[in-house]
Amino acid sequence: MKTLLLALTLATVAPPALAAPALAAPAQAPDSVLILGDSLSAAHRMDEEAGWVALLGKRLATETATPPAIHNVSRGGKTLADGLTELPALLVRHHPDVVVIELAGNDAILGVPAEHIERDLSALVDLAQASGAKVTILGFALPPMFDKDGSAAMLRGVYEKVARNQDVTLLPSLLAGISDTPALLQDDGVHPNAAAQPKVLDNAWGTLRPLLVDASAATLAAPAGAATRSK
Repeated sequence: MKTLLLALTLATVAPPALAAPALAAPAQAPDSVLILGDSLSAAHRMDEEAGWVALLGKRLATETATPPAIHNVSRGGKTLADGLTELPALLVRHHPDVVVIELAGNDAILGVPAEHIERDLSALVDLAQASGAKVTILGFALPPMFDKDGSAAMLRGVYEKVARNQDVTLLPSLLAGISDTPALLQDDGVHPNAAAQPKVLDNAWGTLRPLLVDASAATLAAPAGAATRSK
């Protein structure tokens, strides 16, 4: 049962409840990006090149002259505890300028208390920021099948509290508009299929682009007369 639970983790979400704050584009594109996630970012049951992270790399290649190296260390079933164990060595190995954290859903599904999720997610952010990296969190809303004793509201509140206290951007729902569309799901009815991956990227793009595309590229890409917004 536990194996099935982990296999079904992190694939159904509700529409976003909180928009990520707008950020000014970096003066220079980052050289290295680390994506620390679970099955949602690990191209679950599909070719790696079809996953949204690989598609992100392709999009960045069209958005900036010097796209960053993307190090995707996501895997199915990963928890915050796993991330805390792995992150110190990953920071040394990859020296990321940006760390994208897409974790905590497995913890909530497995019944980890809110205070532990908040503690561990905050610790991940602290580790990444201490290395000099900018951090963003890609979250999701627990689907009804996993929403026990208010765990969906709990996880949403933890995401929002950590993002606010740690001053990082948050995308509440990476899979908004996907989980309620059967044609975009795998045969388990839970995980997004290959056809859904461009939509997953579109959901993440508004949060990630300000961190990954340099200011000169952002200026060139902006419509004539468009105002530049900053945090």
